Amino acid sequence: MTDDRRDHASSTGHPWHLIIWALAGASFLIAVDIWTTGFGPGLVRETGGIEIASALLYAYAAIAWLWTRPGENWKTSWQVPAIMLLMMGREFDLDKKLTSIGVLRSDLYLTDMAPVLDRILGLIALAFVATVAIRLVKMGAKEFVAGLRMRTLWAWSIVGALAFAILSKAADGIGRKLAPFGITLESGTSLQMVILEELLELGIPLMLLVAVISSTTRVTRSSRTSFR
Repeated sequence: MTDDRRDHASSTGHPWHLIIWALAGASFLIAVDIWTTGFGPGLVRETGGIEIASALLYAYAAIAWLWTRPGENWKTSWQVPAIMLLMMGREFDLDKKLTSIGVLRSDLYLTDMAPVLDRILGLIALAFVATVAIRLVKMGAKEFVAGLRMRTLWAWSIVGALAFAILSKAADGIGRKLAPFGITLESGTSLQMVILEELLELGIPLMLLVAVISSTTRVTRSSRTSFR
């Protein structure tokens, strides 16, 4: 390892203050939203404080990854901040706004409902997402499993992010899911469940940020890792 890389890693350490700034920023956005719109349905709108905080935290985690890694790592592990930025885009519903009928809809590719340019943009977007996903698995799977076995914080933080994602998906539309069983939620309870879902989604980028920060000093021990 060169001296400049050693100096970079030692000076970076574990910048946990980034978590404090992230929590403060998210809390501020949510507090302002509650103050202006009240604690009601407006809190969970697409342009609400929780939604915006979630999207910005993904960008924040990506920037933190870039800031705490030397430039040479950007070339080999760019898929890590890329997936975070893609998730930010998903929070802003860019998959639906990039084309006229949504990138993930089969109608875009199998019918003539959309212009040819939209189909091309959709295919490019899907190809990029596939490239990022393949690189993440190919370059990080073994290390991730090893991190789990060694009980490293960064690996288990990713597990935490996945757990938040699963729980938020389970809470999404819980009233509709319970209806076939004859269970009807009151309007107040339904609102609470929607807010819970949004808060669970907020936990995903926070866990990824913990993974980014807790893995910073691993730069000094390994040059072959996708999350360094």
